[in-house]
Amino acid sequence: MNETALITGASSGIGFELARCFARDGYRLVLVAHYPDGLEAAAGKLQSEFPGCITTLIPCDLSKPEGPEQLYAETNRLGLQIDVLVNDAGFGEYGPFVESDLQKELAMIQLNVASLVHLTKLYLRDMVPRKHGKILQLGSVVSFMPNPLQSIYAATKAFILSFSESIQKELKDTGITVTILCPPETDTNFFEVANMENTAIAQGNLATPQEVAEAGYKGLMSGEARVLPTLKAKAFHAQSALLPDSMLATIMNTMMKEVK
Repeated sequence: MNETALITGASSGIGFELARCFARDGYRLVLVAHYPDGLEAAAGKLQSEFPGCITTLIPCDLSKPEGPEQLYAETNRLGLQIDVLVNDAGFGEYGPFVESDLQKELAMIQLNVASLVHLTKLYLRDMVPRKHGKILQLGSVVSFMPNPLQSIYAATKAFILSFSESIQKELKDTGITVTILCPPETDTNFFEVANMENTAIAQGNLATPQEVAEAGYKGLMSGEARVLPTLKAKAFHAQSALLPDSMLATIMNTMMKEVK
């Protein structure tokens, strides 16, 4: 395999497990995350498990508006052709909207939405003339429903779904595929970062990053439009199609409450 995959949010969780999938199949890896130490630790694990794995580490804060252009400029400077783009980086914030941290939410919108769009635009423009490339966008089961107490996070994931499905149609017959991975709650550091470790949903049956990544990778490689990686994800999606948004909001509000 002489192709290169760029993975944001690659230092842990689903992003790291996706990097493992690519490394296993011989891809060259461009690993991107905010903190250099986390990237170096992730690269060390990959090279230990997959001797000969070629990794390029690019620390980059994609919650800043200048992040995507800096990342794109660096891959160009290094002469890297990106054949697969994985937009995994993202985080959430918990609490009633009137009380939650506005600056954290604006950074979340920048990372989850603006940087995802920006990177998709930059690398897609390179892929289309080659008529070859794949993009994986990390959505969520909350892409399909309102999510009280995580209103901004859910809205960012709804945006990713709408945006990605729109460009899927535009890219028909170009040789480029866009796949949306929509996992349910997963056992990563997401709950800690979002300050929601004590919520009911965080205490439930969590998907593993490995099973989510494996399903997402398989769907990406086969050019699937949307991947619902577990039975719970499929159940959430079916529920969203059957129930009115007001009822879905009530259900999600209960799941988001803190456990006493």
